[in-house]
This record gives sequence, structure tokens and C-alpha cells, in this order.
Amino acid sequence: MPGSQRNSKTKSKTRELKVKLTPLNIISAIFITIAVVLLFEKRPPVHAHVIDLQPILIGFSLAIAVVAFVSDQIFRKFIPELKKIWIIECTVILFTILLFIIIKVSIN
Repeated sequence: MPGSQRNSKTKSKTRELKVKLTPLNIISAIFITIAVVLLFEKRPPVHAHVIDLQPILIGFSLAIAVVAFVSDQIFRKFIPELKKIWIIECTVILFTILLFIIIKVSIN
């Protein structure tokens, strides 16, 4: 009996530690990496008449990472199957990219 109790405890721990890799997780990791690289990047001093965009890019990267992470958690809560999560999240990412392209083209 003690051996079966140990197996059930190990099984419950492995269920808790199961990590699902999803597209929005990958997007979050990429944008956090971009923010960290920009944060520690050495750059020349900025002149008074030049606008420094690096803090804006860092904030934008972190904001995208947070939105992607929260969206991923919402999808995980309501969609149990990993295959469906991949399909839906890839679709959301493609529509977002398409929306950015349409906005960019319409502004110019």
C-alpha cells in the first residue's frame, strides 16, 4: 500500500507541472526577450533634438507580452484541447498581423 500512495503522489505532482507550449506563450517570450535586450543595450547619447524611442519600444514590448500572456491564460481556461488552442491562437495572431498591415497601409 505505501508504494501505491507514493505513485499517486508522484502522478499528481506531474499533472501540476505539465507545461503547455502555445503560440501566445512563444510570442510572450519573444517580446520579453526583446524588452530585456533593449533595456541592456549600449547606445550612444541622444542629442537634444532627437527623440529617444528605446523606452517606448521597451514599454510596447512588455505590453504585448502581458497581453499575449493574459490572452493565453483565457484561452487555456476555456479550451481544454491543446490542438484547438494552437489553431485558435495561430488564427488570432494571423488576424492581428493582418489588422496591423491594413492599418499601416491605410495610414500611408
